[in-house]
Amino acid sequence: MIWAALRAGGMIALIGVLIGPYAVLTVIGPRQRHRVAALFFAGCLKLTGIRLSVSGWAAPGTTLFAANHASYLDIVVLGSVLSHGVFVAKSEVARWPLFGFLARLAGSEFIARNPAEAQRQCHGLAKRLHAGDSLIVFPEGTSSDGTCVKPFKSTLFAALDLAPCAGRVQPVTLVYRNSACAWYGDMTLAPHLWQMFKSAGGLVEVVFHDPVFRADFPDRKQLAKYCEVVIRDGLDAMLFVSSQALPLAAE
Repeated sequence: MIWAALRAGGMIALIGVLIGPYAVLTVIGPRQRHRVAALFFAGCLKLTGIRLSVSGWAAPGTTLFAANHASYLDIVVLGSVLSHGVFVAKSEVARWPLFGFLARLAGSEFIARNPAEAQRQCHGLAKRLHAGDSLIVFPEGTSSDGTCVKPFKSTLFAALDLAPCAGRVQPVTLVYRNSACAWYGDMTLAPHLWQMFKSAGGLVEVVFHDPVFRADFPDRKQLAKYCEVVIRDGLDAMLFVSSQALPLAAE
C-alpha cells in the first residue's frame, strides 16, 4: 500500500514538474514539446513498472501508425516510442479527470462516435497530416482484453484520401505479457490505475511491422483490413510462442 501511494505521488509530482515546460513549448516551440513528452512517458513506465521490448522500427517522416488497443496504458507505451506522434482518441477522453486535460494539452485529436461528424473529423486529421504530424490511431474503436484484435473500422483511414502526400501507414502490434494491464469493458480508470501502482507491472512487446502506402490499396477498407490482419497475426504469433515456452519455463 505504501509503495503504491509513493508511486501515485510520484505520478502527481512528475506531472507537476513537466506540465509547465510542456505548456511553454506548446506556445513557443510546438515541434520541441515531444522532448518533454518523452520524459513524461518514460516516468510513467517507471512508475507503473512497465518494461518495453521493441522490435522493428518506426517509419520516419509523416506516418499514420495503426495499433491494437488493450488499455489506456497503450498511450504510455506508444508515447514512449513515438513521442512525436499525435494520438487520435474518442471524444470521451477529453472529459476524463486529469488525463483529459493532459490529452488536450498534448494536442490530441478527439473523435466523436457520430457518423454525421465523420467527414469533418477526417478533414481535421488530414490537416494534421498535411502539417507533417504523425498520427497514432486505434482502429478497433474500443479496447479488448489484449488477447484478440477486434475488427478494424476504416473511417480514420479516410484521412489519407484527403492527404495523399502523407499516405504512409505502419501497423503496430502491442502484446501485454501481464493480462492485468488490460483495461476494457466496464472497468473504471482510477481503480485500475491504483492496481497498476500496487502491482509489479509487466513486459509489453511493441512490434513495428513493415509500412505500406495508401496507394497500394484500392480503397481504405482494404487498407484497414490489411492492417487488422497483420496486427492480429502478429499478436497471435507472439502469444503462441509464449504459450509454447511455458512448459519449458516450468521445467
